[in-house]
Amino acid sequence: MISKPYSLVILLLLIAGVYAQEKQYTFKEALESSLIVETDFSYEFDSQSLQKSEIILKPKFSYRVNKRSKLVLIGQVYSELNDNLEEEVPGQETVSDLSKRLFIGDRTDLELRELYFYTNVANKLRLTIGKQQIVWGETDGLKLLDIVNPQNFREFILDDFEDSRVPLWSIKGEFDIKDIAVQVVWIPDNTYHITQDFDAPFFTQNLFPKPPEGVTTVFNDALKPKRFIKDSDIGFRLSAFTQGWDISFNYFYYYDDLPAFYNKIEAFDTAPTVVISPRFERQHLVGGTFNKVFGSSTFRGEMAYVFDQNFISTNPVAMSGVENSDVFKSAIGIDYIKGESIISAQLFSDIITDDILAYNRDRFETNTSLKVSQEMMNDNLTLETLWVHNANHGDGYIRPQLSYWMNTSTQLFLESSVFYGDKNQLFGQFRDRSRVSVGMRWGI
Repeated sequence: MISKPYSLVILLLLIAGVYAQEKQYTFKEALESSLIVETDFSYEFDSQSLQKSEIILKPKFSYRVNKRSKLVLIGQVYSELNDNLEEEVPGQETVSDLSKRLFIGDRTDLELRELYFYTNVANKLRLTIGKQQIVWGETDGLKLLDIVNPQNFREFILDDFEDSRVPLWSIKGEFDIKDIAVQVVWIPDNTYHITQDFDAPFFTQNLFPKPPEGVTTVFNDALKPKRFIKDSDIGFRLSAFTQGWDISFNYFYYYDDLPAFYNKIEAFDTAPTVVISPRFERQHLVGGTFNKVFGSSTFRGEMAYVFDQNFISTNPVAMSGVENSDVFKSAIGIDYIKGESIISAQLFSDIITDDILAYNRDRFETNTSLKVSQEMMNDNLTLETLWVHNANHGDGYIRPQLSYWMNTSTQLFLESSVFYGDKNQLFGQFRDRSRVSVGMRWGI
């Protein structure tokens, strides 16, 4: 019996074969290809050494089967010359077999980023079948509704959203019911967040309380869903434009991409040990987006209500050290555009609805962000700064960036990422990882 996402690959090939009979182009006309080469060298202030030295190749092939169908393949060759971000060959326990990277030594890996077949059936139903990214939400700096795809936290949240998302084998269907655009997604790919090992530069140590003196910690492998149908994620989005407002309603039934860290104290050879047994748990999410243009400004927002999210608890009577609660999340933003200048401000709120004692966070958490962008020299030069700040704990990060297009295919960039705050908090824990980066993007 064929299981897991291999069934999607076979379905993709069968559909492409059927549609190939209707081909209306020569091979040369149907095939489009491109290649993007990126380099990024980052110097870490605290260690006074290179934090990373990346070279990335992103080939893309698009084959137009007929006027309404195409097959798209996007690959990636990633090499980190110093082997700093992911020491040696990282484990891929949270990644399904068909989505795993192929490592060549410790420093280079090959990845099939996307492989999907798109078709428009009778100009009514648009289907995308295969490995892909499904994007919900439009916030800057922090994610709220953009949770359909898990994330690679190799660089915490510093990677571009598109690069940090982990594409999934899935089926996306889109159609219209009068003035309402409907999107339905089915995801049988049991891949979850890619987190880092203890010794990695961007290991998120603030998620776990330190054990008492003399007590060691043992991490068991995460208990991961394996059933192809029953453990699939499914969701839909309804969107419409009415009276000047773009609005959407979203629903997602899924496994949280970060497991619940159940823990207990056991005695091994009379020595007390904290045993942590991660397990991925089901959740429901309902939410939506809205935005409207008022002159030179755009008012926008996102909301999400998550049912039964799990938290590590400091409550001594909490079952296995975990408590759960519904969570309400919101983001309100204003974008102001004047000429070549853009100013975007956002206010994020995260509210635990039940009176629980979640580790290392308040029941009411508030983050703010400010992004200022200025284009010059006929849009060839862009200056941009993003500032994200947590109002509860006083930590955050600032990211100024300068990018310059030398020509239509070559872009140079210079940026810095500076973290600040208490080392026990989400952003402050990386204050020793502040850096300056220089790199290039070249496309053919």
